[in-house]
Amino acid sequence: MSNLQANRTLSGSFAEVWVDGARIAELSELTLTVKVQREKVQFGMDIDSKITGYSGEGTMTLKQVYSRFFEVLEQARNGLDKRCTITTALKDPDAAGGMEERYSISGVAFTELPFISYKMGEVNQQKLPFRFRPSDLQCLDRIRTAE
Repeated sequence: MSNLQANRTLSGSFAEVWVDGARIAELSELTLTVKVQREKVQFGMDIDSKITGYSGEGTMTLKQVYSRFFEVLEQARNGLDKRCTITTALKDPDAAGGMEERYSISGVAFTELPFISYKMGEVNQQKLPFRFRPSDLQCLDRIRTAE
């Protein structure tokens, strides 16, 4: 740990995101979370827990430059549940060993589509929450510790 230097910390400024292969340059934030479902298990007086499932959710925040994702609503109107693939890459030039972090999530289902959200004097942003199955999350590349 003593060899760790501050310049090795990663900056989201170097992140890139694609949805169904189209680069989303106006992205300002992306979060992915896997929530673990646990059930209580009691042995004698001790209460512990066991994992019984997990779910994935996230939010993509965009600075509004384009009108995006209206096709999701159009397909829902026709009874279709449009799913997409989100791919991320974090290529910070200062990353340890020049490595990068990349993920791909297929089967992404948007849970809200915020089409209109204007505030006078502010840059428009759209927050798009979504869900995914954790089994559809793939780590394509990771930044590893040098051992």
